[in-house]
Amino acid sequence: MKRILIKRGTLVLVDKGVLADRDLLIEGNRIVRIDRGIQDPQAYVIDASGFLVGPGLVNMHVHFRELENSAGGDGLLAEMRAALKGGFTTIVVMPNTNPPLDEPLVVRYLGYRCREIGLVNVYPAGAITRGLEGQKMSEIGLLKQAGAVAFSDDGKSVMDSHLLYLALMYAKYFDVPFILHEEDISVSGEGQIHEGAVAFRRGLKGIPRVAEDSLIARDLVIGYYTGARVHFTHVSTYFAVELLRWFRDKALISADVTPHHLLLTEEAVDREGVFAKVKPPLREKRDVEALKEGIRDGVITVLASDHAPHKGKSKEMVFSEAAFGISNLEIAFPLYVKALVDEGVLDWVGLWKRMSLNPMQVLGMPEKGFLAEGAEADVTVVDPETEWEVNIENFESQGRNCPFNGWSLRGWPVYTIVGGKILMRERSILEP
Repeated sequence: MKRILIKRGTLVLVDKGVLADRDLLIEGNRIVRIDRGIQDPQAYVIDASGFLVGPGLVNMHVHFRELENSAGGDGLLAEMRAALKGGFTTIVVMPNTNPPLDEPLVVRYLGYRCREIGLVNVYPAGAITRGLEGQKMSEIGLLKQAGAVAFSDDGKSVMDSHLLYLALMYAKYFDVPFILHEEDISVSGEGQIHEGAVAFRRGLKGIPRVAEDSLIARDLVIGYYTGARVHFTHVSTYFAVELLRWFRDKALISADVTPHHLLLTEEAVDREGVFAKVKPPLREKRDVEALKEGIRDGVITVLASDHAPHKGKSKEMVFSEAAFGISNLEIAFPLYVKALVDEGVLDWVGLWKRMSLNPMQVLGMPEKGFLAEGAEADVTVVDPETEWEVNIENFESQGRNCPFNGWSLRGWPVYTIVGGKILMRERSILEP
């Protein structure tokens, strides 16, 4: 298939902030023409009538869990297929894999295996500290050289302020962003859910907002003094939004949220049990409203997902012992449509920009994440109207730990094109 012609679609031009009725022609791995009425009898034609055609979606917070397993790497394949199904052409993998991404050899191996599988673009986030233990800094320069595009100890916070200060100084030198999980474990302790009415009623230990807010406040100050690029991931509290708002013109900061923190509150624990157990925990309505306002006014510029698949029995146990995390990679876009477009917080262009151009800018790749002649041919096509029901049994991911099973959503990706190759068509994965 040398050329692909996408006809009669509505293009989402995120860099220009508009929708436009145009055809789009792909040759090789590049977009070669955007115009009205393109004709090419030799091209494979996609009829995109009624569909939105935008830059490939980018998700800068995904967990792979294992780099290999007894089946020879099927875990990687499953999560990459899930990304394709979700319309994502590019994902950033957090370093709390097994083994962790704290050695150049491991980072190189992940890149090698993902290129060998050949589906979506996978960028690793290297570990800030060895073994994610918060004791000794990783070799940031060598990890970047091996392919790390960002650094994080996600799943844990760097509790040693001096160590984080030094690491951010290195980060500034190497011009890489830090993606910070913010949780003061001396406050959150053995907490299971948000410290509120549901935790009180169920007799569960709570996680107060201050566990998150206090670390964000500290790291905003450290980021301000170091001048490094700091990205706050899965923000969940109303006060965190206020802190970010106060610092946004003073430091090189950015932030993302997850769809579950916009659609669910602590009451979901009563309905969904362990499937609603996540870190940071689901909060209260005032937090949800503040997050949406932060998205609306540009304090929160990226929409990620914190896809955290769990297979086996890690969720099939009593609440206090069950793992944290939600599997949502292949439904993230329609979930955001429900949370933000249907609620009037964002229009389609604003939503798409926060899931393509903006994350690329945070990662230091401003030349990617939009449609233009000469740009890489990473394209996602979405049906904005047809509703389908979420069925976790159809997930490509190995994780079925999802509280949205049975929800009726619109805005599903129907084509995913990566590097000029159609790899997902009509919601089915094709071989590369």
